[in-house]
Amino acid sequence: MHPRNPYKTPPDFSALADAYEALRPYLISGGKSIDFKDAEAQRRLTEAIMYRDFSINLHIPLNRLCPPVPNRLNYVLWIQDIIRAHTLVLESHSRIVRGIDIGTGASAIYPFLACKLEPDWRMVGTELDEDSYASAQQNVTTNDLESRIEIRKADIDSPILFPLEHDVHFDFTMCNPPFYTSAKEVMELAEEKELPPNAVCTGADIEMIYSGGGEAGFVGRMVEESMRFKTKCKWYTSMLGKMSSILSIVKLLHDNSVTVALTLASSLLLTTSKITNYAITEFVQGQTRRWAIAWSFTDTHLPDPIARIASISSTHALYPVLPPRNTLVQPFACAESVLREVLDETIRSLDLDGMQVTAKEALFFVEAEANTWSRSARRGRKRPAQSEGASESTAISTYPALTCSLRTISESPQGSGSIEYQWIFGKDRALFESFTSHVSRKAGARIKARSS
Repeated sequence: MHPRNPYKTPPDFSALADAYEALRPYLISGGKSIDFKDAEAQRRLTEAIMYRDFSINLHIPLNRLCPPVPNRLNYVLWIQDIIRAHTLVLESHSRIVRGIDIGTGASAIYPFLACKLEPDWRMVGTELDEDSYASAQQNVTTNDLESRIEIRKADIDSPILFPLEHDVHFDFTMCNPPFYTSAKEVMELAEEKELPPNAVCTGADIEMIYSGGGEAGFVGRMVEESMRFKTKCKWYTSMLGKMSSILSIVKLLHDNSVTVALTLASSLLLTTSKITNYAITEFVQGQTRRWAIAWSFTDTHLPDPIARIASISSTHALYPVLPPRNTLVQPFACAESVLREVLDETIRSLDLDGMQVTAKEALFFVEAEANTWSRSARRGRKRPAQSEGASESTAISTYPALTCSLRTISESPQGSGSIEYQWIFGKDRALFESFTSHVSRKAGARIKARSS
């Protein structure tokens, strides 16, 4: 479970029933649990949690999916992590964050959780099914959240990401797509299980089945559509129930190329590259395991704890498809307190031509217009100015080509330290890696000089 998820510890069912009396008839084991194979008990539990913990009066139709709150909250908290990443260099003031929940369902659970967690968030929920659309709209109206949650009717012939066809830009999309490809697959997978499920599933076919390839096909269509909308949304995300679906989507991201515009001092340079700015995470709740993927056409990069699954080994099936590291750590054989002094000296000694360094709290932030630190770059600055026909590769861009942060961290009880480099903005990974190598060499030389 997400570390901020309050349901890591199972709820006190008796206390929930005290707050939401409709749950009480479904308590079992002396009030310590409910029968999760009872569809009505599941509905009352979700309603009770939403009522007590989020002040939401939720109605869940009998013939539609009953969403478990802890599982859904995991996903919302990860989205929250994505939006909050790099807050020290992004807007310090509060701003409106806009999200889209694709296939919001009868309960509109994701928009409710998102808006209750974050007062400055606004959500659009899309829904194809008429009954689920009417139920979601009624839930929003009942809770007086029309000013923050808008339910839009989807059309089978329209793009999945149709809200992006308008002028408003969004910060994220989220989606819990139909899991199966057909009713036959539902039955076959149920027969393959050695043990019956711990909880009953109340989902309708339209919520559970997508004939265009199940969840992998649905999210694959989202990837294709995102190629059209690109930065109209900052982060496209989806939750997935099969690990194989993650493998399929990452392959699709790698197979697609995007044209990136780099504005240089002298001209506009267009370059084509694979979609490599993505993130993968894993949600575990009891015996249930889910995954989520996010991808972006922006040059904002997420820290590894958000973008990569730290718990898996190099032999895990997902390890080869994890995104490249945006957080690099270089250890040093000295105390962290000494390393902090060395890093401060090293940063302040850098050639600041085309570079800006600021300190915020325990971090250094570096903005560089180009590579001004390498030996070849320094030699180039000593040469006479080039003629008008100079190569674009030496031009300095009109915005920072690299933004990264640096800090020292303690790596062991003995106090040995490391420098942690975090890539924040930029399109050139080689530039980030070159800078980290340069600072590490300089810091290493200073440490060696201190000990000699």
